Amino acid sequence: MNPRLRALVGLATVALIASACGSGGTTAAPSSAATPGQSTSGEASPSAAAPSASLDTTPVTIKVWDYYGESTPIKPVLAGFAKEFPWITVDYEALDWDSMNEKFTAGIGAGEVPDMATLDMTWLPTLAANGALEDLTGLSGGQLNGTPITDQYTKGAQNAMHFGDQMVAMLYDFDTYSLYYRKDVFDQKGIAVPKNWDELRAAAKQLAEASKAGAKNDKYLTVVRPNSFHFSQYLYQDGGSLLNEDNTQAVFNSAAGVDAVNIQKAILDDGNGLYWPDANNDLIPAIKSGEVGMFQDGPYYMGLLKTGVPEQSGKWAVATAPYSKQPGSYLGGTGLGIPVQAQHKEAAWQFIQYLLRPENEIGVFTYAGAAPATTAALQSPELTKPDPYFGGEQPFGVFLESMATSRPFPYVGAWTQIDEAIGLAMEKVLLSKADVQQTLDEAVTQVNALLKQ
Repeated sequence: MNPRLRALVGLATVALIASACGSGGTTAAPSSAATPGQSTSGEASPSAAAPSASLDTTPVTIKVWDYYGESTPIKPVLAGFAKEFPWITVDYEALDWDSMNEKFTAGIGAGEVPDMATLDMTWLPTLAANGALEDLTGLSGGQLNGTPITDQYTKGAQNAMHFGDQMVAMLYDFDTYSLYYRKDVFDQKGIAVPKNWDELRAAAKQLAEASKAGAKNDKYLTVVRPNSFHFSQYLYQDGGSLLNEDNTQAVFNSAAGVDAVNIQKAILDDGNGLYWPDANNDLIPAIKSGEVGMFQDGPYYMGLLKTGVPEQSGKWAVATAPYSKQPGSYLGGTGLGIPVQAQHKEAAWQFIQYLLRPENEIGVFTYAGAAPATTAALQSPELTKPDPYFGGEQPFGVFLESMATSRPFPYVGAWTQIDEAIGLAMEKVLLSKADVQQTLDEAVTQVNALLKQ
């Protein structure tokens, strides 16, 4: 999930889940949570089992820090975990995204860390590169709830969970981009769903219109966002990369990088685009007013649309993002990580496994409105049934397809500063007549200096 929007998603999805609980403290689950050996639907869980003879049942308390907020999928399963693993007490602390980022970073320096934490996948490059996260390979033995981890995640997800040969997190929810479009307007105007960039630009032209004759287009615009998330998506779709293979040099000033900027500039220059910086927060006001007719973003926007624009139910659809040479998107989301300084790693791993059981992973959707990361949860009836808001289609399947060809951001310690440098370059080139190649060259020089530090 785009970290700049996570707090907003938490607020928006509260209305979706009437049973979502509040935050804070060691707690019990609400009555709707699954009990041990039982799914949220009341059916027996095949993954629940009695403790094995080799399992250490020495009483222990683990600290868990969670940034999901009010709509967390973690708090509802605590009571079920306590019944099945009575020797493990969970000291649960709820935080917001910003507080978690600050507290976790400070805790590493002070040696005051949780045993497990929810971590934004955009933080992992810096954390992993600085050796802050436990390698889960040894703890897991390559297995998750008795099944090979490689059988439970797509290749893209597995890449996101690894730093070199270390598995530094388990993907809990994922964020990858697909195309949202106003299907009702597409149908009215006879617009074909775009499959490539030329068709995307043409569709944007057909879609946009002006409220008053002779005025600029102000309805059904295509959103252009100046950040590293969207730039990398177009870059990957044109066969480019942010850094070289060994992550020692920036290469996004390639021909693919220029193309990635130019397709977005073209939509704006045609008068059919809506420039939307991250400071504007989510798109819901512009969607509600009819200003937006097409945009590319992650699965969490399904929840934002349903709660923020319920009156447009049945008017939206989701499709594979159009691409130049190959499908591609940045891959982000939430990881479940264990700090290398954690005191109770084995017990923390038991808790991670419990959270990733299919019946509990589905809670990522039912409680938080986000997309669970394991294929079993994504293929569950709860997520594969037709969605009335999207015209009876099954949009999660589109995002699962996108995840298979998505890539995480490079695992380098300076990623936070690199992300900022790319964003500033995008703002400069999209807001002015600055030369695209020169602007990207300058950004690459800045990033290369950061990589040498």
